Amino acid sequence: MSVPPASSRAPSSEAARFFRSGGIYLGANVANAALAFLLVPILTRHLSPVDYGITATATVLVQILAVAISLNGYGLVVREQFTASSAALAALLSTAVLFPAVLAAVLGPFLGFGGPLLERLTEFPAGWAWCLGLLAFAQVLQSTTLGLIQARSEPFRYGAWQILASSLNLGLSILFVVGFGMDWRGRMLALVVVAVGMSLLFLAELGGRLRLLRPCLDRAEIRRLAAFGLPLIPHFLGGWVMTMSPRLFLNHLASLTDTGLYSVAYNLASPLMTLLGAANQAYIPYLFGKLAKWETAERAANADLEKIRFCRRLLLVCAALPLLAVALWLGVRGILPWLVGPKFRACAPLVFWLALAIAFNGAYYVFGNFVLYSKKTTLLSWRADFLGGLFTLLLCPLGIHFWGATGAAAATAAAFAISFAGCVTAAVQAHPMPWRKALVGFAKTKAR
Repeated sequence: MSVPPASSRAPSSEAARFFRSGGIYLGANVANAALAFLLVPILTRHLSPVDYGITATATVLVQILAVAISLNGYGLVVREQFTASSAALAALLSTAVLFPAVLAAVLGPFLGFGGPLLERLTEFPAGWAWCLGLLAFAQVLQSTTLGLIQARSEPFRYGAWQILASSLNLGLSILFVVGFGMDWRGRMLALVVVAVGMSLLFLAELGGRLRLLRPCLDRAEIRRLAAFGLPLIPHFLGGWVMTMSPRLFLNHLASLTDTGLYSVAYNLASPLMTLLGAANQAYIPYLFGKLAKWETAERAANADLEKIRFCRRLLLVCAALPLLAVALWLGVRGILPWLVGPKFRACAPLVFWLALAIAFNGAYYVFGNFVLYSKKTTLLSWRADFLGGLFTLLLCPLGIHFWGATGAAAATAAAFAISFAGCVTAAVQAHPMPWRKALVGFAKTKAR
């Protein structure tokens, strides 16, 4: 019996691994999102839109601080998992964890004393400013740990950590808000308790099972982290502006009620984010493996054809994503009265625009990972998310002026579309692929 050559078996094997990993990530993300969805009908009946606005503002501030203290270094940790030795990876990881911890500890007193000023600027209560640095470090630690686990192709463990954190968040939020009647303070307290508990577990994971965390800071690794991450700061700030600034604009140009509606609509659009997040989690090691193979293997006769087919599949995915957004919006609109309390039903139009924004972000993943693989992060400094952030600053106030919270959601969708276009130009330059030939192939197929 003849055995097919390895080259003919590899694609199906790679596809099987991709879909198996994607299915595991999707199952974990669906469970994780289901836990978050369980909070919506409960909290919207015990919290006011103003309470939701305060917790949404906390999310914005934590995102800013997380970018500031991390140097965006966890991306380099994930990338080096594929090539670095264990000792080199341990030195890099230890620095990527301990350096943000030091910065967060230094920020703590400043946040405490600067609470009144922060409250005047953002309307976040001054008495809770002390916890923002802690939450930011917890977010950095979680991103680093889960990113490393993902790169090691351990989807079951990744999902288990996610579900554990969400379960604790769900249980403590219900206990504090519903059981103790603590309004937004109960929600914030739940976030703090979960952050502390999960951070201790993540530190044990990195230092115990993985044996990669050591009590040392390496100056050379700090420089490496800075060289990789600092060019991405404009990019990440632009991403933050696109994702979070509409809530701040709504705080100041509309009301905390509108901010609460926007936040609930974002939660209702999140199933699409769950699906695309799972696909991206499987896509990163799948893509990096293919690119590494094409770089190191001798040029085969069918290599160009394989790349063209690969590019065609990716382009088809990008074309399908807006259709998924429309399907999600239609489904949510039909069951909205059962999902939220009466005060939040005005969020229906926002769900459409935010789902569309998430679809553009999914298309961004398709191309953005080519840039991360190439390590040419400077190509993303002033285009993609930075450009989208600039358009958010221009479009969001106008949208709020004319259409309120719906205008903010529409501006968000437009900004993500602009970011996607910029990311495409960066990917084409960072790691050339036969995109043009793939498009020409579509045109020829349509003509026939």
